[in-house]
Amino acid sequence: MSRRPRRNHSPAFKAKVALAAIKGEKTLAQLAHDYDLHPNQITTWPTQLLEGAAGVFGSKKVSNEPAVDVKTLHARIGELTLANDFFGRRARQGRTVAERKAMIDQTDTLPVKRQAKELGISRGSVYYLPRPVSSEDLAIMRCIDALHLEFPFAGSRMMRDFLRQEGITIGRCHVASLMKKMAIEAVYRRPSTSRPAPGHKIYPYLLRKLPMVRPNQVWATDISYIPMARGFVYLVAIVDWFSRKVLSHRISITLDADFCVEALEE
Repeated sequence: MSRRPRRNHSPAFKAKVALAAIKGEKTLAQLAHDYDLHPNQITTWPTQLLEGAAGVFGSKKVSNEPAVDVKTLHARIGELTLANDFFGRRARQGRTVAERKAMIDQTDTLPVKRQAKELGISRGSVYYLPRPVSSEDLAIMRCIDALHLEFPFAGSRMMRDFLRQEGITIGRCHVASLMKKMAIEAVYRRPSTSRPAPGHKIYPYLLRKLPMVRPNQVWATDISYIPMARGFVYLVAIVDWFSRKVLSHRISITLDADFCVEALEE
């Protein structure tokens, strides 16, 4: 198997892909297939575009280069070395492999090999492209979604039995993996859920016995996913409890906080 050569994308190409991702008209899987890119790159470029957009309207500053102070530079190098070691250790602790992979920037001057080493992940995992969900699994996931809405208490075993009643022959492990991918769990009362941990502060439930008498008194929000032909998109909605109307909603191809904040501010 021949190794794929490293590609250097032009700024115009990056801007084109970033704008397509910001529009949200296609899922990450579709954009990765259309532009032959890794999903991590498509996730990083829109953030870089939005962060640098404010600088377009700023005035150019004339920089006067100061004299070089060797002692100050050596002291700064020592500080940066200590900070690099500290943040490298912190980045490897308490983070999942997926979170550390998302921190890799293939457009940075620091080689990907060095970035992967500092984050404690395999360099091969950075270039790994996950297998797309097959059409058969997508159909099964839609059935699981519908059954979960009707029987939220059903686990993987009961869901397997329901699917077999629908004429779908499937094993429990396959059902469990699909439910995990969809972030679906059986809803039931777990043991010791009302027993607080030692020292845990109990906050009062402010909506208990509160009558809903007018609009814009209490809002609620929820995030759900919408299955597409290839992949998923995420929907966030702000609902008024009194009128039961959707006040605002946003759809995004990535599960980040930006589109949630936009829906709330609207």
